[in-house]
Amino acid sequence: MKGLLVKDLCNLRQVARQSLIVVAVLAAWCFFLGDSQLFSMMSIIYSLMLLFTAVSYDEMAQFNKYALTLPVTRKDLVRSKYVLMLFLFLAGIVTGLVGKAVLGILIGDAGSVSLAEQGFSLLSVACIYLLAFDIFLPVIFRLGIEKARLFLALIFVVVSGVLFGAVTLVRNSGIEITSGMVFAAVGAGAALTAAGLLISYFLSLRVMQKKEW
Repeated sequence: MKGLLVKDLCNLRQVARQSLIVVAVLAAWCFFLGDSQLFSMMSIIYSLMLLFTAVSYDEMAQFNKYALTLPVTRKDLVRSKYVLMLFLFLAGIVTGLVGKAVLGILIGDAGSVSLAEQGFSLLSVACIYLLAFDIFLPVIFRLGIEKARLFLALIFVVVSGVLFGAVTLVRNSGIEITSGMVFAAVGAGAALTAAGLLISYFLSLRVMQKKEW
């Protein structure tokens, strides 16, 4: 599985320059908007979108069909994509936090929003979008990236609507977000995300076991 992960990272290296440009554009956009929090959220979303790029490279090269002629199992193919997703997810969080800190200093809004509210917003994005990708992966394994695009777009719209609706509702309700609420949200979000990830993995594995090329 390590070799499969290295292969995906090498493929993504081909879009490293474009990724740096995208991150720079996002940073500039957030700077002119005066919103450093937005950068951390967009970084997570973009990092996970790179998973689609890795899957697209495999499909164009018909890699899975070739990989099964090697000492590689279907389980290895599935597991490598989930490990890659988690790696990109963590990379997006780190990039978002570092970029937010720098932008916060440049913009001067580092202390304009409470740490509890910042944590609540960031964790909401992280958990919801990771759950969305938990749904995406079995669909992609079943239909392929090209046929699954319509489903992915629909799920993104639904997830985005739920996310921003929930954040807006909390802010407009006048409820003060405390550290206790954030810790509770962290625990609930982590449990839900872990459960979704586990279910998604077994669904993807079942799809791959039955798939023919």
